[in-house]
Amino acid sequence: MVKRYLLGQITISDKSQYKKYYSKISNVIKEFGGKYLVKGGLRVVKEGSPSFQRDVLVEFKDIKTAQLFFSSKQFKEIS
Repeated sequence: MVKRYLLGQITISDKSQYKKYYSKISNVIKEFGGKYLVKGGLRVVKEGSPSFQRDVLVEFKDIKTAQLFFSSKQFKEIS
């Protein structure tokens, strides 16, 4: 089975709201067997300026599970 990955590039406009979102989304990711590979905001930009502030890379066991996560009621309720 081929693992699949979800890359998120997140803009944070309200840190207190992001903390609430993060606590919820982490549980949903775990529920679907996802595993964080990257969670960070520090990076070096060589050209241009990114419009996002946080990079997230999540591994899922396969494409079906990644798609189920992304289309799930749990994800939609908090995103």
